[in-house]
Amino acid sequence: MSLENRGVPTVVICTGPFLNSANLHARVFGRSGFQPVVITHPLGGLKSELVIEKAAAAAEQIVAALTEQG
Repeated sequence: MSLENRGVPTVVICTGPFLNSANLHARVFGRSGFQPVVITHPLGGLKSELVIEKAAAAAEQIVAALTEQG
């Protein structure tokens, strides 16, 4: 969020259980209107193939978050 505040297009990606924390951090950094990309939990302990699948499933949302004018 510090990068976004400096004009660097950035997207926050988190799993559901961390969404409240992401929202709190956004408010602290002055980005209360941000739209995170939420992926399914968990990531820890997954084989790389499953992480790649999760990333591929979220790719369209990530690109939209980085390119939409807000």
